[in-house]
Amino acid sequence: MMKMLRFFVVSLCLLEANSFLSPSTVRTTTTTTTTSSRLVASSFAISTEELEKNLTASEKSVTGVVRKAGPSVAFVTSVWPQGRRRRRRTAAEPKNGLPSGRSLGTGSGFVVEADGYVVTNYHVIERAYQLQMMQTQSQESVDDFLGNMTCQSSRDWMGALLNSTSSTMQPATPKVYCRINSASQYQPCRIVNVQPDLDVAVLKMIDNSTTTTTWDTVDFGCSGDLLVGQSLVAIGNPFGLDQTVTSGVVSALNREISTSTSVIRNCIQTDAAINPGNSGGPLLNLNGQVIGVNTAIVTTSGSNAGIGFAIPSDKVQPVVNDMVRSDRISTGSRPDMGFLGVGIVKSPLSKPGIWISAVQPQSPADDAGLKPLQLLDNGRVIYGDAISAVAGNFVETYEDFLKQLDSRVQGEELALTLEDGETGEKRVVYVKLGSKQ
Repeated sequence: MMKMLRFFVVSLCLLEANSFLSPSTVRTTTTTTTTSSRLVASSFAISTEELEKNLTASEKSVTGVVRKAGPSVAFVTSVWPQGRRRRRRTAAEPKNGLPSGRSLGTGSGFVVEADGYVVTNYHVIERAYQLQMMQTQSQESVDDFLGNMTCQSSRDWMGALLNSTSSTMQPATPKVYCRINSASQYQPCRIVNVQPDLDVAVLKMIDNSTTTTTWDTVDFGCSGDLLVGQSLVAIGNPFGLDQTVTSGVVSALNREISTSTSVIRNCIQTDAAINPGNSGGPLLNLNGQVIGVNTAIVTTSGSNAGIGFAIPSDKVQPVVNDMVRSDRISTGSRPDMGFLGVGIVKSPLSKPGIWISAVQPQSPADDAGLKPLQLLDNGRVIYGDAISAVAGNFVETYEDFLKQLDSRVQGEELALTLEDGETGEKRVVYVKLGSKQ
């Protein structure tokens, strides 16, 4: 009898080493890693030209990508620390900043902002995130219960009892850590936000030092420009082996993969060797730009079979930018961010351009007379204004427009070059940015 060949689409986060899901599912494969041996190499002051003098042009392209992007690649892990009672019996300090406890998964990531924002897959930190949410909801339920008690003395007594009980019985909070570019020290992280439907999560490294730490970053590239056969490089931490570099090509475009929460379309297929642990790591073009986030493989064994998938950067970048921007505002790191008050059409229209979809009443944009497009009942579109330049800098995409606004502050006067959708006439208006109410 012929043996049936079973295929697995495997998410590349390390879980239990020998666990597999049913065929045709995306699997969160996170292994529990304890200790890993590491090779220590001596460094010498040798020029890049000297090191690469015997390499071919194609080899130099790959090593150039590694030099540029490698310092920004992260090893991401989440840990459920030992309970309080057990920790009392264990006097050992956390090793390299990583506490002992149950591993909830490991994977890869990459730094996108110098102040410590890291992109990874949602499934890499999914279990830690869900447990954190459960603990938060539990505490909120307790607070609601105490708030509904009418007697102050009873409320105080019950609150003290619950606090005393939780301090001895409540499990420790699961935590996420990053280690950047094979560093020896782990950095604690908080989960900024997640989007399970796209399998994307953003972390923020917590810097407890007295001096401001800046991190090497990697830029996003345009996945829409990729061609089948184009060379690619993947960097990540397969099976816990950090800073592993593999190369390949774009095998196919517009692939569709199914995850536990959604179907992700327009994915990049590559034959670059990626394995469990590569989840969340960057897939790079030869300019060292991120054009995809590695997330899954098709395999019969659980390891690389030459068929891997990455979420395209054109989908990931806007989501990451929104998460980082919102977090900076909410945490006060950018309280003075300028506010314009316009919505932008993100779907392609028959007329190319950055078209204004809405103008918020009593906003700086409203005061400057910016006109949004209108959709009539008969389906006809009346085009309003398209933004073609910000402060003299031409913008062609929504991402270009956001980059121009990111560095603007409240009270700043900004010149916008607009094109009238009906007449084609261009005009320049001056807008004084306000604060978002």
